Amino acid sequence: MTGSSRKLVHTLIFGITLSFMAIPSMAETQDAVDARQKTFVSMADSFNSMKKLEDGRDTDWDTIKTMALKNAESISSLPGLFPEGSLEGSRSKETVWTKWDKFEKGLVSLETSFEDMSTAAEAQDAKALKKAFKTADRSCKSCHRAYRSKW
Repeated sequence: MTGSSRKLVHTLIFGITLSFMAIPSMAETQDAVDARQKTFVSMADSFNSMKKLEDGRDTDWDTIKTMALKNAESISSLPGLFPEGSLEGSRSKETVWTKWDKFEKGLVSLETSFEDMSTAAEAQDAKALKKAFKTADRSCKSCHRAYRSKW
């Protein structure tokens, strides 16, 4: 083998090695799927709990505010939990990745809804809280229709 042939082989091996390093492992991908599903379930449970805490008479404003802020923070972690190649084994549709900007806008909208809930709870404004609940609910449903498989 000549020097230039050896150099070509080494370059090819190095390139192939780098390309495999860039691909997340199956375990890492499944961890991302599991983490995002856990985050979404936790937010949904929290959302339902917040709606029950707002009863119009004896509303637990502090708990609603805390839960809403926690949900808003959780949303900020979600984009990192949708790495390329994490469609398999999930309920996500391919459109998450093919229409990423639109998907991300939906997450921002939901985050804003939770921030609005927190602000309404701090002000003890039942009308603003109900409006934020309704906006978040619409945002969830819209995202599910566009980006989540029914299986």
